[in-house]
Amino acid sequence: MSILFFCQGDDGQVLQAFRQRLPDHDIIDWNSASALAAPEKITAAIVWMPPDDFFDKLVALQQVYAFSAGVDHLLQHPGLPEEVTIIRLQDAGMSQQMAEYALYGTLHYQRQMGMLRKAQQDAEWCRDVKVRATADTGVGVLGAGALGLQVATKIALNGYPVSSWSRSARPSPDGRVSMFHAEEGLSEFLAGSQVLVCLLPLTEATRGILNRQLFEQLPRGAFLINPGRGDHLNDTDLLTALDSGQLSGALLDVFSTEPLPATHPFWQHPDIIITPHVAAQSLTEESVGQIAANIEAIDRGETPSGVVSRQSGY
Repeated sequence: MSILFFCQGDDGQVLQAFRQRLPDHDIIDWNSASALAAPEKITAAIVWMPPDDFFDKLVALQQVYAFSAGVDHLLQHPGLPEEVTIIRLQDAGMSQQMAEYALYGTLHYQRQMGMLRKAQQDAEWCRDVKVRATADTGVGVLGAGALGLQVATKIALNGYPVSSWSRSARPSPDGRVSMFHAEEGLSEFLAGSQVLVCLLPLTEATRGILNRQLFEQLPRGAFLINPGRGDHLNDTDLLTALDSGQLSGALLDVFSTEPLPATHPFWQHPDIIITPHVAAQSLTEESVGQIAANIEAIDRGETPSGVVSRQSGY
């Protein structure tokens, strides 16, 4: 099998890891001079943020392996053939990192670190801080896929009451997480979420879901954590919610435009914490192993894990 490889930002380490893990497969670097010498022999591709012309000559392509859990960059790609199977990563070490990120944001809200930071800047010895009890700090996770449920479970293990919402009904993995679903469950879910973590897949149904209407259903002074997708968030509605006090702060890792433009008002807002899309990064060893295992499963005529439904978007 000839496999075409392109992962934006790779310095050669990921490519080499695949070649070592799959020695019986010809893994071709798209950036090499001979990359498309025989495009008719390429039946699979491993990609992250491929260029617009990446798929143009790949007439025999059957599978595309995303070096990521999210696949919106592929579903929106102008050249991706409709008949090609998309296979995404499932976790690959990301759930622990994402849980740590969400827990950091939760602690920031619970212990009122934003207020203390402002007091430091004003050289004010501020002791007027009322600690919120962990048991009274409800954390809601939008998204009950493999990643969202693992994050919800890990946060619950720290003593927080945690709930999860998804469009369709999902069982609680171990009883620690309260499950809500569909439109009729969304309002109750939001009403109990002092901290809201968005880990939804990006689809047409979820684009812009973090908006004024949703914010108004949260408890006043709630805190938003968005490490999912930038296009989930309506930027203007977030700024309005912060300035009105409906939200007390936000921890944002993803943005509609990345890098975030230097002129964007998020940079200067005192109640917004910005991180540069680093909440959870695919770990090379786990990611390469998972994709290689799927390639080997297809070689054996078996069904791989992580096959994406184009209809649902994940």
